[in-house]
Amino acid sequence: MELRTARFVVIMLAALSLGVGIGHLMQLPARMAWDQYLWVGSTVQGTYALSGPLGVLLQVATIIALIVLALLLRRHGAAGFAFTAAAAVIFAMGLLIWWVLVYPVNVELAKWVNGPVPDNWAEWRSLWEWGQAANGLAQLFGFAALIASLLVRKAKQRG
Repeated sequence: MELRTARFVVIMLAALSLGVGIGHLMQLPARMAWDQYLWVGSTVQGTYALSGPLGVLLQVATIIALIVLALLLRRHGAAGFAFTAAAAVIFAMGLLIWWVLVYPVNVELAKWVNGPVPDNWAEWRSLWEWGQAANGLAQLFGFAALIASLLVRKAKQRG
C-alpha cells in the first residue's frame, strides 16, 4: 500500500472517530444540567443508540490503522514514525478510558431500559459524561499527534 493512501485512510478514520469523541466533549456542559428524564431518555433510549457501538468500532479501527501506518513508515524509513506511534498510543489510552469509565455505566444503563432508574442516576451520569469527555480529549491529542506526523521532515543524512 502506498504511504499516501495509507495516511489518507488513517486520517479519515481518525477524523471520524474524533468527531464522535469531540461531540461528547462539546455536549458535556449542557448534558450535565439536564434533569433525569431528559438525560436518561436521550442516553438510554435515544440519541446514543448507534454512537456507542459505532464510536468504539471507529476508534478500534483507527488504532489498528495507526499501528499499521507506523509500521509502514518505519519500514520505508519515512518521516513521522514517532508521532504516528504516539497517536496510536494516545487513541488507545482514550479507548482504555472508555472501557474503564464508560462501558461499566453502559452495562448499568442497559438495566434502565425496562426497569426503574435508581436514585443515584446523577452519579452514573457524571461517570458516563466525564469518561466520554476524557476519551474525546485523548482523541483530540491523538489527532494532533497524527497531524504533527505529516509535518515532520526526515533529517538529511550527512555524508
